[in-house]
Amino acid sequence: MDKASLVERVSRGVVRVLGLNPGPFTLQGTNTYIIGHGKQRLLVDTGDGSRPEYFTLLRESLGTSRIDKILLTHWHADHIGGVNQLLEMPDIVTTGCTVYKRRDQDCDGQPEVQKMLAGAVRRGCLRDIVDSQEFLVDDLLLRAVFTPGHTTDHVAFTVNSDSDLMLLTGDHILGQGTTVVHELGSYMGSLNRVLAIRPVALLPGHGPVISGKYCEPDGYRSIRVIEEYIRHRNMREQQILDVLASDGRGWRLEDITRVVYKDITDPKIILAAQNNTLLHLKKLQAENRVQCLEVDHEIRWALIRPNI
Repeated sequence: MDKASLVERVSRGVVRVLGLNPGPFTLQGTNTYIIGHGKQRLLVDTGDGSRPEYFTLLRESLGTSRIDKILLTHWHADHIGGVNQLLEMPDIVTTGCTVYKRRDQDCDGQPEVQKMLAGAVRRGCLRDIVDSQEFLVDDLLLRAVFTPGHTTDHVAFTVNSDSDLMLLTGDHILGQGTTVVHELGSYMGSLNRVLAIRPVALLPGHGPVISGKYCEPDGYRSIRVIEEYIRHRNMREQQILDVLASDGRGWRLEDITRVVYKDITDPKIILAAQNNTLLHLKKLQAENRVQCLEVDHEIRWALIRPNI
């Protein structure tokens, strides 16, 4: 991978630095973003901290400037794993550098998360992020957008640059493919929320930046991408409802998945598809549209039909 693809000037005062941690879930690696153009700047996410070369890229990108604030989109290791190391690097961060992460009891109580944030806790520099909280860096304004779904503590950030409003999406929306979802009802609400923002570009936690400009044949406008995420999930939901409507006696999870994802044969991918199906079923159950039944000692799913 050439150096130009490791560091990218996205816009005035916004630089993407790749975390150098490629993998099946991180794609080319975690995108971290330096915000600002003055002596004190802000960093969104830190990578997983596993590659010393990443910190070298940060140093080179900053020059004589330093990171004064670190914003974390969510608790996953590939986004917060570099916090402890960074706080020990005075050639990258200021002595008063503050770390911000949305508080969530379930996420923050995990031993691995406590370990990855131990340096910030020890220094007394860990702060909460509240919805719509603002962070001003030079003339760039970031605003927190609470976007649960991928995780319960997930936060995206809008940033104004060159008079355009862009969205730092974390893992809410990826630069390619679709993200893993923890709770689908919350996730769909978060997608509709960011759609209402109408960002001109999406700066994802993984994958390429999605520009507001449309370029044939592979480029997509940021709005189109969000709409496609919503459309795809709604399509799957309708397919599941159609399957359930075809036989009122109830369906096993495996059988619903086999019908909806009829082109998938790889056992590993089928398991992932079953998880997606279950997410949809739980969302529909929470909306009182389907019910979970025990039939002949098997778990089955069926529509809840209105009483007439």
